[in-house]
Amino acid sequence: MAEVSRTLGAWNVVEDQSIGPPGRISGTPKLPVLAKKDVHIWAFRLDPQPSSLARFTSSLCAEECQRAARFRFDHHRNRFIVGRSVLRRILGHYLDSDPESIELVHGQHGKPAVARQLKGGALHFNLAHSEALALAAITRAGVIGVDVEQIRSLKDADELVARFFSPRENEIFQKLPADQKPAAFFNLWTRKEALLKATGDGIAQYLNRVEVSFLPQEPARLLSLPREFQSESTWSLHELTPAAGFAAAVAVAAEKPLVTCWQYAGRGLRGSLMEDPV
Repeated sequence: MAEVSRTLGAWNVVEDQSIGPPGRISGTPKLPVLAKKDVHIWAFRLDPQPSSLARFTSSLCAEECQRAARFRFDHHRNRFIVGRSVLRRILGHYLDSDPESIELVHGQHGKPAVARQLKGGALHFNLAHSEALALAAITRAGVIGVDVEQIRSLKDADELVARFFSPRENEIFQKLPADQKPAAFFNLWTRKEALLKATGDGIAQYLNRVEVSFLPQEPARLLSLPREFQSESTWSLHELTPAAGFAAAVAVAAEKPLVTCWQYAGRGLRGSLMEDPV
């Protein structure tokens, strides 16, 4: 049903000048072709330099521009713009297309997908962000989901776990020392969320029915799935470590995928992932 994985923390760096029209990422010998079993994880910062915001906005479609305009605060709007723009540049490489020409559609619960795919078979992707850190997951192996959260103390963590997670998870969580609970909580959350984003299902009806490992230093594993998920695919779950102080995970409907991590060091973005991305 599920594959145990190691923590993935080695991130290859690709500079912004390697990404350009027609959206291909090239100019670096380290970047491989996306084979059938490959999963590529891209990490990047979301805060733009003011002089570069128009360049990022130019690759968005009309619907994305409308969504951006609805944000109340500038930093939320700007992070949305950068996230969608960089995602389009990355997708443009794998689809051999101009970023702005890529048409995206959304499923019942809002999961985006490429509308028309003409080269190399179906391309699956997912995007997640927390504060100024974003992760994009790309594969041809099967449906995929990724999630990331900044690790922080929550006053109501005990109550949230008791209310929304499984009885087994709650029993283990409540016995943890207080200093281990923040990381454990966000391991729980990101691993469940990655799986449910992969399936395209909302979290409401499945959050307490998907069970995962979550103790500090414990490998990421799917321990129990709803019956309707078990017959569909062999699922793999991987822990990611894109930056200090963040929990992240990727789930993919494939057995033993080859996961490689990339850091997009973008021109026009503030800072790097080596700094605190908040």
